[in-house]
Amino acid sequence: MTQHAAGRARTLDSVDAVVDTDAHVTESVDQLLEYMDPADEGLRRIIEDAAHPEHDIYSVAHPTPPFIHTDAFGDVYGDHPTGTVEAKRSEMAEFGLDYSVLNPTLGLALATVNNDRAAVALAKAYNAWILDQFVDDGQGDILTPVLVPPQAPDKAAEIIDDRADEPGVVGVQIPSTGLVPPPGHRWYDPLYEAAEENDLPVMFHSGSGATADIFPVLRKWAETYAEDHAMVHPFTAMWNLTSMLFQAVPERFPDLQFVFQEAGVGWIPYTKWRLDDHYLELSDEVPGLEQLPSKYIDERFHFSTQPLGYTGDHPDHLAKMIELVGPETLMYSSDLPHPDFDPPEELYDRVRGHLDDEAVRGIMGETATDVFDLS
Repeated sequence: MTQHAAGRARTLDSVDAVVDTDAHVTESVDQLLEYMDPADEGLRRIIEDAAHPEHDIYSVAHPTPPFIHTDAFGDVYGDHPTGTVEAKRSEMAEFGLDYSVLNPTLGLALATVNNDRAAVALAKAYNAWILDQFVDDGQGDILTPVLVPPQAPDKAAEIIDDRADEPGVVGVQIPSTGLVPPPGHRWYDPLYEAAEENDLPVMFHSGSGATADIFPVLRKWAETYAEDHAMVHPFTAMWNLTSMLFQAVPERFPDLQFVFQEAGVGWIPYTKWRLDDHYLELSDEVPGLEQLPSKYIDERFHFSTQPLGYTGDHPDHLAKMIELVGPETLMYSSDLPHPDFDPPEELYDRVRGHLDDEAVRGIMGETATDVFDLS
């Protein structure tokens, strides 16, 4: 595929389609209020009257201001230019993206909403907003998971059933930082059952704005945004993956697929090795598993690639890491419009020549086409 847009020119040899499996919108509270169900009018007024709803309703916090991210987040999370479908599609053209799976930004802090009714109402409002503003134009290149409130799995299941058949809905998004209890707990079974019945993968996206003092982050002692952001994404993913595997979620839901987003790839081989080791040492504690944890990961779990990290000096190291992970489990992601995004060539240029064409095509788009049923 050759792209020429907005002054950019590049060639992705042997790649038929580029699927961005983790891009973002920057929704604001004001935008969500416009889409709240009339039945939630009382909650809408409470949220509208809050002096600082991103902190008073959600609990968004950072140790220090996220300096390089401020422009991307706007006034906390609102009013970024990619808040329109036209801007998002222009962004896709600039970077040669054939499909874009959009995820929330403020919604990644949904688990911090203390009032369960408010969490449900905000999730429903977000889904109505994203579908109306970005997905429902019929072009089919902008896609979304349905956002669900982990505080209320029964209501989450209803939301999944309600939205699963909508064009452009390709998964179920669980904001995964600060989940109490962790995602292996049977508390979430109604949510997993609904996702499995509707043939939608469950997606776990961490977020630094949702850290506070909930395990595994315990961010109270991180004095800088740099410390916080460096650790929260991989630590969240490692904990959630461990919880789900040792509590036998993939065994209890044999037809369900799982997607982990925005934690990069370097943590995955280490976690696979460590989980296998502890399964073999302490198998009496995890009787629900029928095979090694790594086997479930290889068969049913997928991971988006961003952030790749600094790979300029030794691109072959990234290719070797992908071999250790298993390229069939990885899917390209950009994280656009956030400033630490990875354009497609950032990944492609570092793996071509080190991986065969089939593996490269899979990572750049073919695996996502299968996971999200885009064909």
